[in-house]
Amino acid sequence: MSRRPTAHAKGLAVGIAAFLAAGSSMAGAQQLGIGPSDIGGVVTSARGPEAGVWVIAETTGLGTTRYAKIVVTDDQGRYLLPALPSGAQYTVWVRGFGLVDSRRVPAKPGTTLNLTATIAPTPQAAAEYYPGSYWWSMLKIPDKTMFPGTGLTGNGVPTEMKSQADWIDGIKQNGCGNCHQAGGPLMRSIDHAALGAGERQSQAAWAARLRMGQSGTAMLNGLNSLTTNDGGLLARLADWTDRIAAGEVPRQQPARPQGIERNIVVTVWDWSRPTAYLHDLIGTDRRKPTVNGRGPLYGAMELSTDWVPILDPVLHMATETKMPVRVASTPRSSTVNVAPSPWRYWGDRVIWDTQVNAHTNMMDGEGRVWWTATHRPQWEQPAFCRKGSDHPSAKAFPLERASGPATSTSTFVQNARGVTMYDPKTKQWAFVDTCFGTHHLNFGYDTDNTLYLGNNGGPQLGWVNTRVFLETGDSAKAQGWTPFIVDTNGNGRRDEYVEPDAPVDPRKDKRLSLGFYGIAVNPNDGTVWGSNTSGRGWIVRVDLGLNPPVTALTEAYQLPPGEFGIRGMDLDSKGIAWTAGAGGHLIGFDRSKCRIRNGPTATGDHCPEGFTLHPLPGPKFDGVDGPLATAASPYYVWVDIHDIFGLGRDTVIVLDNQSDGVQAFANGKWVHLAVPYPMGFFTKGFEGRIDDPNGGWSARGLWATWGGRAPWHSEGGRGTPPYAVQFQLRPHPLASAN
Repeated sequence: MSRRPTAHAKGLAVGIAAFLAAGSSMAGAQQLGIGPSDIGGVVTSARGPEAGVWVIAETTGLGTTRYAKIVVTDDQGRYLLPALPSGAQYTVWVRGFGLVDSRRVPAKPGTTLNLTATIAPTPQAAAEYYPGSYWWSMLKIPDKTMFPGTGLTGNGVPTEMKSQADWIDGIKQNGCGNCHQAGGPLMRSIDHAALGAGERQSQAAWAARLRMGQSGTAMLNGLNSLTTNDGGLLARLADWTDRIAAGEVPRQQPARPQGIERNIVVTVWDWSRPTAYLHDLIGTDRRKPTVNGRGPLYGAMELSTDWVPILDPVLHMATETKMPVRVASTPRSSTVNVAPSPWRYWGDRVIWDTQVNAHTNMMDGEGRVWWTATHRPQWEQPAFCRKGSDHPSAKAFPLERASGPATSTSTFVQNARGVTMYDPKTKQWAFVDTCFGTHHLNFGYDTDNTLYLGNNGGPQLGWVNTRVFLETGDSAKAQGWTPFIVDTNGNGRRDEYVEPDAPVDPRKDKRLSLGFYGIAVNPNDGTVWGSNTSGRGWIVRVDLGLNPPVTALTEAYQLPPGEFGIRGMDLDSKGIAWTAGAGGHLIGFDRSKCRIRNGPTATGDHCPEGFTLHPLPGPKFDGVDGPLATAASPYYVWVDIHDIFGLGRDTVIVLDNQSDGVQAFANGKWVHLAVPYPMGFFTKGFEGRIDDPNGGWSARGLWATWGGRAPWHSEGGRGTPPYAVQFQLRPHPLASAN
């Protein structure tokens, strides 16, 4: 952070700074080269030019309710906001670490606008703009001596909690951090009166808060799993917000953007509904990111709504279309997603109610969009899936489903989805009736455009031959699946196998139950890879062979000791797998380094040499040792195999749900892509697109959803909708798009 003038020099410094600022502002503005669609100038404060602070231009005069563009000042305090849509009046202001927001000034594109930054008067005022991870790092973590858990009659810690790491996982991506930015502006304060608790009764207030709304049951379950004999998570949350209310601020302070981080341009559009949360978005073919250049982006709405948000980033228009179901009796998510007590903002209103439960989407080379989504009752399993069917996959590994409705949200989510497709050219919908549940998905590189589907722990890898489906409309003919069979007898082919709970038989192969969470396809050999979240976590590779239902072989590699809590994964162009864990690392896995890949010892811990660990950046929890201390909560990783952004081919992007952006790992170094406004950034979905291969930096960018389960937790409060965010990298901080 920038330092303040010393007390004995303050008066003189202010006078000199004002004089120099006036001169440097005029000189700097003359060098900017402001075009007709730009706004530029110099940012100064009483300290002189302010380097590494954000300048934000916002308007409500376009097709979306809110449009904002954000840039960073250079080392002389200069800024240039490029390519602002015409026909709108903008409000421009300064935000930065060590400052409070400046006065908002009206401006139109094509003008020079010098801005005066406001130095934060107190540490508390400055800290209001810190990312949520810095505030969350103030939470007190149980000491490692309290583990393993010995239950209610012992140390109060559940017996399944074997270590401090298990507890921390419960407040990161496999707990609190899974749904919202835990340290965000709304979450780090507690309204005792609104929650029906007396002043200083913070534990009671938190207990009431965690019961509210349709995630109340999940939050209470998480709370109960994190008990200790000194009050557990509830006591720690109360202590956390009490200390903040008393004026305590994070001990660690964020740095202003440095180096190439000052070249980043962020654009924000709002879309969808204030009560919806956006899991994913798509606007191109991952394999060929020039598809659908400058075209619309489509969202995936998970448990919240049937209405698909559509963003036109050229016309700046946000629209919706309703995703249908194939069977009218398909149940609604609200039947299992019931609030234990009314919402704070929404009362008894059921704000999340969907039949389609669309989770993730992908676009093919013709611009068609494919979602993992529900379109029929989950218990209506087609006959061709079951034992006795002549379907090739059913003959090898028949699949049954539940005989009745789901009784929990997790069952509803994991078993109900199939595949839903929308063709924007014809405005027609189609449904693939899969025998298996679906979760994440990715296209292969084959001529059939095979769509591979994970099931978040299901016992099989599934796929849809989209060429066959589009030609015939036949769900049975187009799909297939295979179990995860490891070649434990080491003969290089698939044989009779033992079940997951049986010991290895050196004469046979072995089936593992390692269904995919994340999923990716190797562009070099067509193998399908995935992440599995059980235990320490696994990286799993499936070689389909010539007849996948009966020839597919699996290799399964368990993460090194000390890592755990992984979710998503991706592959780079060389076939190296990447994931990130609650243990505090970005994790790379290079199969080419493995000395053992099959045989009787190939059951998990047989290739430690394949893993490389890179500590995640960001603030640390006090009293926790090593990388585990990081407050980062990595959900998914996405690899820029086409160098869309400009940091280099195979840059790995970590979606850190507790920070104010995402972390890019390029050439062994971290680059932070920040979203400083509105505060509370939270993303689950990510992609990149090249609108015009010859259009320079302004015709390419990375895209992220922003919603979380509670978009009203972000800056703006109730009524705040989800957003779509674009990141672009220009060659220097003053580059125009013209």
